[in-house]
Amino acid sequence: MGTVRQSVRKDRPVHTAPRTRFSHRATDSTSVRVFGTRATIVHSTHQAEHERRQAAGLRQVDNLELLDVLMDLPANAPVPVSSISGPDLRVLRKAPGGVVRFSATAVTRVLTPVLTPVLAVVYASQWRDGLADASEFASYLPRMFVIDELPANADEAIAEASWYGIGVAVGPPASPAIVLEPEPLPDWQPTVAWWRFCERVYRHHVQGGSVAHA
Repeated sequence: MGTVRQSVRKDRPVHTAPRTRFSHRATDSTSVRVFGTRATIVHSTHQAEHERRQAAGLRQVDNLELLDVLMDLPANAPVPVSSISGPDLRVLRKAPGGVVRFSATAVTRVLTPVLTPVLAVVYASQWRDGLADASEFASYLPRMFVIDELPANADEAIAEASWYGIGVAVGPPASPAIVLEPEPLPDWQPTVAWWRFCERVYRHHVQGGSVAHA
């Protein structure tokens, strides 16, 4: 698991929330196991790309070398083959069907991220386990954890979670109440690792990891 610091900055404002019921009905939710952690990933699914992949018989594309090359190509815009390096061109030519389209002189990236993760939710029985498990997702999206009850040192614990930007919800997993809102990632930019994370969530999604909304 990821490690979390023990110290708490006392000068950081803690933005707690009134106890509101946790809800993510406007988006999809998929149960996953990644980074050795079970979590629910709340995400929006881009239906047109999902349907295109289904029609092409294409599911997740999580080859890091391929995604790295694709990140340098604009989506749905032809790029002259002559402008692409030999090694990158070999990677593209080995890509599964439905990823790129070649013409005599150009290559076009047709693959785009099929979903956008917006929140990782982990469930923990111990406070420190919740902090550590939620921290595994720090590079990819906002995160929070759900725990049955706050520890005895609730104020200090909430301040520590706020320091890491991790949200907290308390109560039964089916209907916890948010006591600390998760913070957005500062200066976030999409990366190759983020795209591969999206593809791994999509694999769980198409394999039936979707969570039914009430």
